[in-house]
Amino acid sequence: MDVTIRSAIDPDANACGRICYEGFRAINERRGFPPIFASVEVATRRVAAFISHPSVFSVVAETNDGDRRIVGFNFLSEHDPIRAIGPIVIDPAIQGHGIGRRLMQAALDRARGARGVRLMQESYNLQSFSLYAGLGFDAQEFFVVLSGTPAAEMVQPGYEIRPLTKGDIGACESLHASVLSYSRTNELLDALATGEPIAALRDGHLSAYMTMPTNWLANHGVAATDEDLRALILGAAQARHEPLSFLLSARASLLRWCLNHGFRALRPMTLMTIGEYREPDGSYIPSVLY
Repeated sequence: MDVTIRSAIDPDANACGRICYEGFRAINERRGFPPIFASVEVATRRVAAFISHPSVFSVVAETNDGDRRIVGFNFLSEHDPIRAIGPIVIDPAIQGHGIGRRLMQAALDRARGARGVRLMQESYNLQSFSLYAGLGFDAQEFFVVLSGTPAAEMVQPGYEIRPLTKGDIGACESLHASVLSYSRTNELLDALATGEPIAALRDGHLSAYMTMPTNWLANHGVAATDEDLRALILGAAQARHEPLSFLLSARASLLRWCLNHGFRALRPMTLMTIGEYREPDGSYIPSVLY
């Protein structure tokens, strides 16, 4: 198929939103998993935010026939030192023409020289796994999406659970760097503007935070210990009036506690990386980007 890879512009959002919804719906229905996006409108809002963001490199694949229609897209988030790819979606009606590889290569060319590049891949999508592995990505960790409201349990004494403030940014940056060796401060600042981030303080010191407690796609966070993350989860559940949603490593000792306290595992995800990677030194919740 004759296509051109070009930079995305704001008017592309509607076409990309439709492809995003249909592409994810097709693979999830085929494998028996719930949809990621509730509607075309929800998917369109997400991709529109990526296209318009100054720290996101956005590309689309457009046919060179008379219609010049968009048949795929990809994003590279450049907020912080570690780059993040995705979502990448190809119109399910025309897959198998090498368009995904070209879109991925455009993002990787852009990311050349970065400390590392990461993405989260749906583990049951072997087609995308093969593409990413062939392009140089290594599978590092297996995660599950959890959703639910934990059974009633008191936060242990000594903890304060409260909304994150701009004054906490320095402590969050230090905590994230100590656990994962890199910063996500600019992404955190974006999340702070939504008013969603929440923090746990142990004996007056910030020991855990998460950015979007009810939306696993955008919810990243770290904690000094499992105990800190458990306190944060319990406190966030008390502060929110809808189920919590986040990714958690299948190796995390906290996973069993979550499954025994009202959470359900919804889908498996694989973290894949190029470049720098270090085993976490603490507890963490990745967003769908990484």
